[in-house]
This record gives sequence, structure tokens and C-alpha cells, in this order.
Amino acid sequence: MSEQDMEKPDPSDKASTQPLSDPVESELSTLDIHQALMREASEPDEAFDPGPLWFWLITVAAIVVGSFYLGKHMGAFSTQTHIGFLQPGQTPNAEAAGQTTEKAQVSGATIYTSKCSVCHQANGQGMPGVFPPLVKSEYVLGDPTIPVRIVLHGMQGPVEVLGQTYHGAMPAWANQLNDDEIAAVVSYVRNELGGNTAEPVDADFVAKLRQETAEQKAPYTAEELAGEQQ
Repeated sequence: MSEQDMEKPDPSDKASTQPLSDPVESELSTLDIHQALMREASEPDEAFDPGPLWFWLITVAAIVVGSFYLGKHMGAFSTQTHIGFLQPGQTPNAEAAGQTTEKAQVSGATIYTSKCSVCHQANGQGMPGVFPPLVKSEYVLGDPTIPVRIVLHGMQGPVEVLGQTYHGAMPAWANQLNDDEIAAVVSYVRNELGGNTAEPVDADFVAKLRQETAEQKAPYTAEELAGEQQ
């Protein structure tokens, strides 16, 4: 073999025929490709996605139902709304309420909603077999001293109301509600709740009964109330 044949490169040897690529040039080429792709692809948050239709339908329905419920049950925007939460003997701040000489009117409906509706329900129908109804109840519409006595000192079963017997117990509110508040809530239950039309009571009536029943330490029973009717 001649020297010329020994120096001729082997065509099958690719490494010997291809030049080595520059690493820097290879990296720049890859970055250029990525930048081109990024320019063509849209950003994930570029388009507005309103979300599924069912979500918006449920949201709108919840807002409508909630607005209707609040409009029916929340009452007026007034400082008087919170008078039902005052302690016995406590009076509202006249300056804060914008009142100087007039006594704030106590809302019986507000007191009922905050203190009574959990058991007797907002409509006064109670819960069958658990809490007796107040609408059309003989204990509410009869002798006015009876509901006042019950609110002052509580009541424990068994008691029959509208033909059904109840065995629960109602707590006393004498230490939580003053005379004006008890008069307001009893009047509301007797004269407004569920279409009841009995005569209302006033704070003097409540104050007199509070004094007369000061020795009553336990909740009333149905038998005791029957003997107290006027």
C-alpha cells in the first residue's frame, strides 16, 4: 500500500468527515427556537374564561333567595333593632341613638326573633312533638297573665297545646329581659304573630306581675298556671 492510500480518509468514519459544532452556537440556536415558540403561543391568562354556566346560575339564584330572605326577616336599619339584647334596667344610649327626650320603642318582633324563634319558629308554629305552637294557643290568647308568667319564670311539661302533649321546658327570662321588653314580646305574640288578635299588654302590667311572682323560683307547670288564671 502506498503512502497516498494511507493518507486518504475513510468515508465511513463520520467523525473524521464532520466538523465539531461550537457549543455556544448550539445553545444560542436552542434559545432562538424557544423564543420563537413563545412569541407564537398565547399566554395562559390572555383570554377571559367566564367559567361554567351552572356556577353562575347557582350564584344568581343564591343571591336572589338570600336577598328575599333578608328583606323579609332582617327588619329596619335602626339602632332600635338591638334593644332586645339589653340587660334588665339598661337603657339605650340616647346620644348614640340620636334621641334626647323620647324613649326608644322596644321591638317585640326583634326580641321574638332573637330569643324565641329558635324553638317556636319564625311563624310561631313550633315543632310538632318538641316545641308547642304559639299561634292559636290557649296559653297565649287567653288570660294575659299566663304568657307573662311563663316568660318571667319559664314553664315545664307536660303541657297540652291544641290537642298535642309536649314534655319540654322553657327557660325563664326575668333576669334577661326588662318590663318593657317582656311587654313588647308578649304583645307581639298575642297580637301579631301568625294572625293572633288578643289584646296587648304594657310594661306596668308586667312590672306588677314581676313583683307579685317574685317568690316563684321554679318554672311553672300546667297545673300551677291553671290555678293562677284570672
